[in-house]
Amino acid sequence: MRKQSKNSKWAAILVSLSALLIILPTVAISGVIIYFQANALNLPSVFVGDKNVGMMSRSATAEWIDQAWNRDRQIQVTSPGDPDVQYALSPQDLGYWVDPVETANAAYQIGRSTTPFVDIRAVFAGEAQVIFPVMYYDEDLARQTLEGIAHELKVPPQNAGIVYQDGAWAATPAVQGQAIDIEKTLNHLYLDAFNILTSQSATLYSQTLQPEIADLSHVLDDVDAVVGTRMELTAYDPITDETFTWQVPEEIKRTWVVVDPDSFAVNFSIQQEDIESLIAEWEGNLGDERTLTEVPPIETISKAWTAGESIRAGISRSPTTYQVSAGESLWAISLKLGMPMWHILDANPGLTTANITAGMTLTIPSKNILLPLPVVPEKRIVVDISEQRMTVYENGEVRNSHIISTGMSDSPTMPGIFQIQSHVINAYASNWDLYMPHFMGIYEAWPGFMNGIHGLPLLSGGGRLWASTLGSPASYGCIILDLAAAEDLYYWAEDGVVVEIRR
Repeated sequence: MRKQSKNSKWAAILVSLSALLIILPTVAISGVIIYFQANALNLPSVFVGDKNVGMMSRSATAEWIDQAWNRDRQIQVTSPGDPDVQYALSPQDLGYWVDPVETANAAYQIGRSTTPFVDIRAVFAGEAQVIFPVMYYDEDLARQTLEGIAHELKVPPQNAGIVYQDGAWAATPAVQGQAIDIEKTLNHLYLDAFNILTSQSATLYSQTLQPEIADLSHVLDDVDAVVGTRMELTAYDPITDETFTWQVPEEIKRTWVVVDPDSFAVNFSIQQEDIESLIAEWEGNLGDERTLTEVPPIETISKAWTAGESIRAGISRSPTTYQVSAGESLWAISLKLGMPMWHILDANPGLTTANITAGMTLTIPSKNILLPLPVVPEKRIVVDISEQRMTVYENGEVRNSHIISTGMSDSPTMPGIFQIQSHVINAYASNWDLYMPHFMGIYEAWPGFMNGIHGLPLLSGGGRLWASTLGSPASYGCIILDLAAAEDLYYWAEDGVVVEIRR
């Protein structure tokens, strides 16, 4: 046996040590792998963002990620142009969600990939292994949040305007508005998602809103002209032959002025409540016993006034009451009030000519009940019983005047306000067996019995009545004209012309 030399021994030792140095790291790494694999832990120095999740289990890592990145995190949203605008929002409000399971899985896979020794050597070398969160972004959720904020923060632009001050119209300058630029902000949330989540800070971008009308100084003359438009309502009271005309006050018209933003045309935007208020005020001027009638719809009034057209309405009387004096008969009251007796009976159920007593309060119908047809305001016939004369008016001017005969004392013509209601070229009165040429009925003395205006009557036997008595009461209640006057009146006075009969 040969004796080994000393040099050979040291060579063998060095070879053994070298092999050991090679084997020990491998064994150590293998041990680390076995340990972390067996305990299902993340390797040391594994980070999710800036958080070290080393030595944490996969489930604990997922729980922490969900708590820290989804539930507890708040993002401060600010506007560079307005320091007062600040919102503290959750990631979900801005459409963000970090998937805790997938992110934890990514952290757990460090050291468990196809090249685990590389990752583990990096850990032993003190190198941090950083995992970025697995993020999702829902633009629809973000948009909903921004639209809610935009509604709160929007400052609409103010168009240039016109204002009446110090007795003249003046132009007011336009003012720019401000609003959130939703699209730009959404783009920021998408492109800078990770930085926003980590810094917990986002920006609301804004945009300037331009007014539609920048200047209106050039329309001031047009405004003056439009405000000068005549706006009026005319109402006629056929009972008193009064015409009332009311005009819209200029201070109200000024509030209706609008300017079209495209054409700069000056016009009115008439407010319905203003029309209603004006009509109520004008009606109040008539007193308690009169009301406006036949008032056109508000829309019609608005269109007419905008076009500078006048509106016409009627006036109606309210029912009244009458207290019976001692000795008064219903017939006397009827003549006194110009109301046919049968209308009074209809308005007072149970009343008869026999049971009327002193002190009784009677309801007297509106005088307008005697004007059942639309009134013709330009024409009026006035009969004066005391003068036995008829005056015919057209447009306020006397057209002609006639001598007449009214009813005798035992069948008098009733004074009052009536109306031509019918035309019969040659009416027959069976009670007296006579014909009434050019008959115009004006009121029913009793239902079915019409008193009217007509020419000299003709008996069925051929005799002409009352030609020699015109100018004195002679009829049975009608108003008699000579033949030529009756014919002329017949064709001039259409149904609806008011007939005023004075005592």
